[in-house]
Amino acid sequence: MIKNKTKIIILGALAITILMHFQRVILVLADREGLAADFGVTIEAVLLRMLLFFVFACLVLSFNIIWKNKWNATFKRRKVFNISINFGIFILGVITTTLVMVNFLSGSFENRHVLAIITTDFLVVHPILLLLARFVNLSFQQQQTIREKEQAKQSALQHQLEALRSQINPHFLFNALNSLTVLIRTKSDRALPFVDQLSWLLRATLLRSENDFIPIQNELEYLESYIFLQKERFGEKFKVDVQIPESWKKESIPSFSLQLLAENAIKHNIVSTHQPLLLEIYPNGTDLIIRNQIHKRRDATEGTGLGLLNLSVRFKLLKKRDIRIYQDENYFTVKLPILKNEGHNH
Repeated sequence: MIKNKTKIIILGALAITILMHFQRVILVLADREGLAADFGVTIEAVLLRMLLFFVFACLVLSFNIIWKNKWNATFKRRKVFNISINFGIFILGVITTTLVMVNFLSGSFENRHVLAIITTDFLVVHPILLLLARFVNLSFQQQQTIREKEQAKQSALQHQLEALRSQINPHFLFNALNSLTVLIRTKSDRALPFVDQLSWLLRATLLRSENDFIPIQNELEYLESYIFLQKERFGEKFKVDVQIPESWKKESIPSFSLQLLAENAIKHNIVSTHQPLLLEIYPNGTDLIIRNQIHKRRDATEGTGLGLLNLSVRFKLLKKRDIRIYQDENYFTVKLPILKNEGHNH
């Protein structure tokens, strides 16, 4: 930010200097009869005057844009201090420029009125510099406010995202432990593979909870382990048909998205021999489709919708696009936006 301010100070001082001496430069360049020299308006005098004005402008802008903001004091004391310093710079500029120009313009018409001329010029240019400094300060303050708001927004979104991730921990753990209890009591050979899958799934949950995105390939591995555990409860009554081409498996997806939708399907539907639950996952256009048949449970209470709400918020935060949910008499469908273009098709 200091570099930007320094650049603005130099360019601003240069612009004001050129503006204040534009007529003098034109007069010198257009003078072919030497009349300008009689009044002390020579190219050397103009360049020297421009140099002094440039230094003065830099001092005024530097103090009012950078230095005065570093002094900590009450508003009243800071105001008095700022006025005093600005007045001091003004007097110093007038005196220094007058002394230099008096020695340089000896014998000319301007020399006899140099103090009045320089004082008038400085009285004109000083308010302009103060207004420029004020404008620059307001501009930087506005940018700082915008940055702080954006940082606060990003911080709030990050906290929100962390809160959402904490709510997406596996809700099936209780049922999984019940299934494991049954397997142990019956001394089933499936108990050890079940423990291995459950251990892997929980470990993956802990590791991936810190990641916003994971490749679809990894998400499918997580889903496969989740399905393995659910099949211990439901057997062939719960089926998952995954039709995702290899080109899609490298695409990124917010972690736990598929597991959450699979869990949501089991939670709200009958899973029985007469009414098996089929979950389908396949791409369509730029979306990944996850749909399941609707066999609504009679004992199902109206859910809070927290799972789908969390998924929607995570996609908005991470993908900058929202999920779409459709429901008819037969199917409940969720479309997850994955691709940015139509480069892949099912």
